[in-house]
Amino acid sequence: MKMKNSPILLSILFTVLALVFPAIAGTIITIKNISTLSSIFLIQFISTTAGVLVTLWIMKKSKFMFHDFGFRRFKAEAWMAVIVISELIAFLNGITDKDGFSAQYVFILLLFVIAVGFCEELIFRGLIFKYLSAKGLKVAILGSSFLFGIGHLANLASGADLLMTLLQITYAFLFGLVCAEIVAKTKSIIFPIIWHAMHDFIAFLTDSEPNVLAVSIYVFHCIVLIGLAIYFWRALFTKKDSMKLKNTESYV
Repeated sequence: MKMKNSPILLSILFTVLALVFPAIAGTIITIKNISTLSSIFLIQFISTTAGVLVTLWIMKKSKFMFHDFGFRRFKAEAWMAVIVISELIAFLNGITDKDGFSAQYVFILLLFVIAVGFCEELIFRGLIFKYLSAKGLKVAILGSSFLFGIGHLANLASGADLLMTLLQITYAFLFGLVCAEIVAKTKSIIFPIIWHAMHDFIAFLTDSEPNVLAVSIYVFHCIVLIGLAIYFWRALFTKKDSMKLKNTESYV
């Protein structure tokens, strides 16, 4: 079986690609013994931006057009307000004072999370979702979400707290599930990119120490995501809609 004809093998390869650029940044940071957060985020931003460019190049060289990967406008809907409000709940955990909370730190952090939002969404809800759609919409949604969650296991290798990493993996799967459903529903990848960047920005700005409040907020976010996942799943897979979605080319 040739890899170009295997959506599953290609999806695994794309997942590895998503891990390459953070690994490159981590290697540089370790070798150079960089400790300031602003410098760390700057290096990660540069490496992640390279990932965005590589992903866009792959998309351009594929048999699909950019709009097939979700580069389309979307309409504002009520469920978007639910997502924004649930994300703002994280500020109850307090604002971090890392790196002196300087304007430079916030600006570089903003650049970094925007790059991450683009890179990871283009790979998981763009490339992987589109190629897995050949196996069916449910496979595309669940498969891209599973790979996105598994990809966060790499955090354990960097010495992250076990409990928070497991919670993050659970959250990542649910987040990926809802984002994939949003792409399937709206035919656009733009909102997931914005949401992804916003979530990471708030997560870095707020205190993320593994305390009771932080864990409670994570659990709350997971509950919201489960509710959204059920809502979108029912919207996508009613008997009537399922008949309309048999054509895999209409997924994105």
